[in-house]
Amino acid sequence: MDWLLTRLARFGDREALCGPDGTATYADLVARTEDWHARLERMGVAPGEAVAVVGDTTTGRVALLLALTLRGNTVVPLARTDPPAEQRPARLATAHVTRVVEFTSGDLFTASEVTAPDAPPPARLAELRTSGDAGLVLFSSGSTGEAKAALLSLPRLLARFRDGGGRPLRTVQFMGLDHIGGINTLLHTLGSGGTVISEPRRSPEHICRAVERHRAQLLPTTPSFLTMLLISGAHRKFDLSSLELITYGTEPMREVTLAHLAEELPGVRLKQTYGLTETGILPTRSPSPGSLRMDVGGKGFDTKIVDGVLWIKSPTAMLGYLNAPDPFDADGWLNTGDAVEPAEDGTLRVIGRASRLINVGGEKVHPTEVENVLLAADNVRDVVVEGRANPVTGQVVVATVELLAPEDRADLTRRLRALCAARLAPHKVPAVFLVADTPLYSDRFKRRGGHA
Repeated sequence: MDWLLTRLARFGDREALCGPDGTATYADLVARTEDWHARLERMGVAPGEAVAVVGDTTTGRVALLLALTLRGNTVVPLARTDPPAEQRPARLATAHVTRVVEFTSGDLFTASEVTAPDAPPPARLAELRTSGDAGLVLFSSGSTGEAKAALLSLPRLLARFRDGGGRPLRTVQFMGLDHIGGINTLLHTLGSGGTVISEPRRSPEHICRAVERHRAQLLPTTPSFLTMLLISGAHRKFDLSSLELITYGTEPMREVTLAHLAEELPGVRLKQTYGLTETGILPTRSPSPGSLRMDVGGKGFDTKIVDGVLWIKSPTAMLGYLNAPDPFDADGWLNTGDAVEPAEDGTLRVIGRASRLINVGGEKVHPTEVENVLLAADNVRDVVVEGRANPVTGQVVVATVELLAPEDRADLTRRLRALCAARLAPHKVPAVFLVADTPLYSDRFKRRGGHA
């Protein structure tokens, strides 16, 4: 992995990172990485140990991540508040973490030792330690059941950036380093000699202010955040003229949102991305900026569609879960669980999770189709459509809406049902309308189930 530091050093005085805690050049970043390398040696951290790194995307945290990678350690990045404090010990134990470095303010940190579980580490982790390769453990959000711990090879993830990451861009680090999208953003930006713009406060106002202040060119984000952005109007309050490209992924984009974005930000190219923790981020190409269709994959990546669901074989695939069965088949294919619609030109459109498709009396309902209709209604901020068990039809459609202003429940239901009836087949019209009492997006800015 020595090539990594050599490559970064070539960028010299270019700005590598900037944000609330100041700026750092590539020369600064390399020097800080070397300092951390020596500090880890003094701390007695042996190659192969799993080290949790907690905090925001600061120069110190990035330098530590790079130093651990160069030393062949396994990095376990955690956010300050995710998971909650009471869940952190269980995650540390799952990853067999022996050290925790927590950045408290800027680059100030505390380091502590952790007693590893008495049980031997999972075979995947033991094999990685024996190989001498650096590892990365990422946890799922854990919204349903125990969070899965995915073990990835950092040399695999970095290999695609060895020959450069394309044109250097000033890029907002929207997703955290505990998310595969955040890791990909960091590696892609540094690999191309671009600038990582850190903004831990992920409200529309703070992100737009960061774009204006640091002249960001690229914003990788989620459809849920872009919905919030349009509703807030923050894009009209700040100078976003430097912004060239917005990429979006992690969940399906709604047609209404995409059309509204294109209208509000006509000078910005919009590009859909695709990836999973289990597979890494795949190359994508769309026939046009406003299209929800894309060609997924590229060199080394294979895709196929089985019964309407996307399967992927990836060179950047994870090594396996530390606390769950291996999800790959004998030939290395992963069932993504994403329902897709293929087109004759080889592109596809991701409809959503196959598990979210609603079956009403044998008729399939795609939640996104119903959501697109309801998002066009007055006084609707956001909406999540789900299926609910029904003894007669198997399932019925349930829509949970987040309102811009309070409205009489009966009037709201009558109005929204009439709108859906005019635009949708009868079996697609929601049987139940609920009003959300909490936001319809998670801390990672992905849509979640309704709460009413």
